[in-house]
Amino acid sequence: MPTHPAYGAAAVSDAALAGAERVFATAIRDFIAEFCLLDGSVLIGWVRSGFHGNIADLVASSAEPFFKESTLSYADGADVRLDWGQSVTVMLDMEFVTEAVTVFFKLVLDGYYVGVAIQDILAGDQPDLDLGRFEAALSHARLGLPQ
Repeated sequence: MPTHPAYGAAAVSDAALAGAERVFATAIRDFIAEFCLLDGSVLIGWVRSGFHGNIADLVASSAEPFFKESTLSYADGADVRLDWGQSVTVMLDMEFVTEAVTVFFKLVLDGYYVGVAIQDILAGDQPDLDLGRFEAALSHARLGLPQ
């Protein structure tokens, strides 16, 4: 298994990412619901104007009731897709960081759906991702749950 160049940890295979996306989306659904309370036109304006600090603050405040501090953060990258005849789509680069696992993903906000697209998962030196351990790491990052 190749290692991630920036961290020296084993990168997770594409096959493991598919199952992990479902588990991950379920784990952060409360954050997503809170985040989506923002008026979409405001978010689009911030993305198009490069107001990354505003977006980072919104992500932090939306994650605060559910996750330990600095677990879920905005990674200073965003895009707005404006295709004729299609709904507007906002994509935000995000990071979910715990001691056991780091998830790099895109939060996709569309007029019809909200989703996550995992780009990479770093889970130590494991050759492939164990979904049970992954789910446990996500659960331990939540507030109010036993360690």
